[in-house]
Amino acid sequence: MNSNMRLITPVSPVKFFTLTFILSWLIWVPLAMSHFGIAFSIPEATSNMVRLLGVLMPAASALILTRLTGGHDAVRNLWARLFLWRVDGKWWLAAVAGQPALLLLAAVISNLAVDSKVTPEPLISASVFIVNVIMLLIATLGEETGWRGVALPSLQRQYSALKSSVILGLLWATWHIPFWLLLDSFDQFGLGYLGLNFLFVLPLTFYITWFFNHSRQSLLLPVMLHLTFNIMNTVLLPVTINVGAFLVFGVLEWVVMFFILPYLEPKHHEQTQIQVQA
Repeated sequence: MNSNMRLITPVSPVKFFTLTFILSWLIWVPLAMSHFGIAFSIPEATSNMVRLLGVLMPAASALILTRLTGGHDAVRNLWARLFLWRVDGKWWLAAVAGQPALLLLAAVISNLAVDSKVTPEPLISASVFIVNVIMLLIATLGEETGWRGVALPSLQRQYSALKSSVILGLLWATWHIPFWLLLDSFDQFGLGYLGLNFLFVLPLTFYITWFFNHSRQSLLLPVMLHLTFNIMNTVLLPVTINVGAFLVFGVLEWVVMFFILPYLEPKHHEQTQIQVQA
């Protein structure tokens, strides 16, 4: 098959964020109200299952708006970017190893500095691990198909990579708020937990923009970053449920962000085009 250069279909960022917030928050807000005993009474077991639907809504918004804007070919092109794997190995390394390395470093620093230790999660069985990975992959696809599949390219049509990352990072973090309110970590640590998440999400957004803009705008690499982070942090080494370690991790993210800031912009020929297999 021949390779064609195709423009990413422009989708209005305002429409994307509005639809994504509406669809996700229609699920999460009633669950959060029930969680805090306001107006609704939804069993926690049901809430735990239903809340996962909310993370699929960025992908739903991306697919709906891409179809309406560019038709079937635009949707096909969006999916094709999930299989765009032929990029320089250093960007693969940044995507799959960067966040696990920071999590491990944060755990080591925290364990040396405070009494509350971060310890590895015991692996119950291979089948449980596989199920967890599959669930995390589904959730990751639900998010990244929207955030990096549509939102970031659309923002960068109008703004610099720096400004686009600020907008996306703040909105990405804000979108999570009702979901974070449902977690045990919020019940344990209170509003400070939301602050730690904002401290982490904003520089992470810059990090993803950095390698996304230099890896032919492949959607596969952000998916792999999100997946490897979630596997490391929720299945293997739970850093973000420990306040001290989470704070260290957030600071490390900011340190990395300042190093990559000068390199956010893509090369000229990469600014609006990607190469996919036709």
